[in-house]
Amino acid sequence: MATAETWIELLAWTKALFEATKATIDLTTTVQKYRDDPETKREAVRVSFAFSTFSEEEVDALAKRMSSCRSRFIEEGSGPQRVGCICSVLNDAKEGNGGTLPLVDDWQNIYAQLSCSTR
Repeated sequence: MATAETWIELLAWTKALFEATKATIDLTTTVQKYRDDPETKREAVRVSFAFSTFSEEEVDALAKRMSSCRSRFIEEGSGPQRVGCICSVLNDAKEGNGGTLPLVDDWQNIYAQLSCSTR
């Protein structure tokens, strides 16, 4: 079972990167904002129990991949590439959950807004 601390990293990066697809933001500051956000922390605790089949290593790998999207944002700078990176991680989470995107935080909304199902 992945810890809430590992989930918070994944949730913070996902939210910050999603915001970065909509506007120019300071990613480091925004990630920290979500790490400290009480609502995001509560959600991390909830999903650590609700999705206990996700191992620490799996969630950590997703979090690292999401944070590596930052490097791609800097290198590539294009909107479609940014979205593609986020969708790639969310699609892997979906595949790892038996083909259904886990009901985690705002993932359903992010997935829909970025049209991840068509990527």
